[in-house]
Amino acid sequence: MQEIIIIGIGQCGINIGLEFIKQLNYDHCLNSHQEIIDQNRYKKKINVFYNENSRQQFIPRCLFLDLEPSQIDKLLIQKDVLIDPNCCFSMNFGSNNIFAIGKYTKGQELMEQCKHVLNNYFEKSDNLQGIMMFFSTGGGSGSGIANNLIFYFHEKDLTKIVHCNPVFQYGITQNYLEIYNTAFILQPMTEIVDLVTVFDNVGLQSICTINGISQNYENYNKIISESLIQTTASYRFPGFLNGGMKKLQLNLIPFPRLHFFQPSYMIINQSNWSITNILKTQYKLCSFEDNLQNEYTSYQIQLRGNCFEMPESQSLLIKKEDLYQFIGHDTHYRVHTSVQHRDHENIVGFLGNSNGFKNYIQCYSDNFAKMFRKKAYVHLYSSVGMDEMEFTEAETNINDLISEYEPFIHSCCHSDYDYGEEEEF
Repeated sequence: MQEIIIIGIGQCGINIGLEFIKQLNYDHCLNSHQEIIDQNRYKKKINVFYNENSRQQFIPRCLFLDLEPSQIDKLLIQKDVLIDPNCCFSMNFGSNNIFAIGKYTKGQELMEQCKHVLNNYFEKSDNLQGIMMFFSTGGGSGSGIANNLIFYFHEKDLTKIVHCNPVFQYGITQNYLEIYNTAFILQPMTEIVDLVTVFDNVGLQSICTINGISQNYENYNKIISESLIQTTASYRFPGFLNGGMKKLQLNLIPFPRLHFFQPSYMIINQSNWSITNILKTQYKLCSFEDNLQNEYTSYQIQLRGNCFEMPESQSLLIKKEDLYQFIGHDTHYRVHTSVQHRDHENIVGFLGNSNGFKNYIQCYSDNFAKMFRKKAYVHLYSSVGMDEMEFTEAETNINDLISEYEPFIHSCCHSDYDYGEEEEF
């Protein structure tokens, strides 16, 4: 079994991690006591995110960290999910939104406290696949502690996949320290992390507005979690093409540092739909227009439901050869999950490696340069132990990443190589 560890860091990461576990529970038919309530539900791969104890309870394999106690206290008293309190760590300090505190001082102390839990997960897992981390790039706790964890896993075992799910907050808050914090955490996310699924508060706000949903963090967390439930469905349930972290890494990353993905998904409950309408024409799950900044170097189509296996329902039947003809053989990766979501008959998801990320981080680069040129707020970091050279390195790293996207601006979704796929049953 290819197990995965869930790690939530800081207020943002803890809330998203908890919501993700709630939706995993619902998808696997687990109640608030982590017991299976539907024995007919497919549960062969339930141990991907859970450890089963002697009481036949499936306890989520997770770790939650924060420099403030309030969020951990709320986590422990909530009744929706059973969380092992030995996997929750906090300090009565806070980061004051300063990356250096999360990395060098209190964050290091917290890391020493939680290492035994991580070591225990490594030792007890039969075949650990990787780690999924949730945090905010702008927070001091989230970015600083995430930096330490990334280096810890890098030194612990290079064969394990580190999948970060950061939330960028550019344009939402007026805290200028978030520019620095994001630049600092982008450096290890670019150089060490294997996979990054990018979420942005501005984009989440737009989704809520379009769908008539209230704009609040609770709904943002649900949208993020629903997207990840779709991405991980092929890890947890069978299909004619199963997915995994290593397959994502193999098929969607043209060069090691270009591993920042943008997710999307569409719930399909009507009877007359086609893959062409979903991807391009009617719903525009992804954009293939002639806008160069929206082109994808690679992408994954995620299909969940029985649409491939329902010959009695011709309107829902998608022929594999038609799908291949529309998308092409050399630019995408396909996964399928036959076990339907409990609430929806069919879901089509998309995970794209887009050049649009270049323009996004260009905004951070420009603002970082303006602030650092004036040495604005640098003393807050240097007083905790950071050197100004680290600012220079972070700025250089962002500019290097931007330049690496340049060759793909005019030629995307064209490859001379066809990455083979292994069919699993």
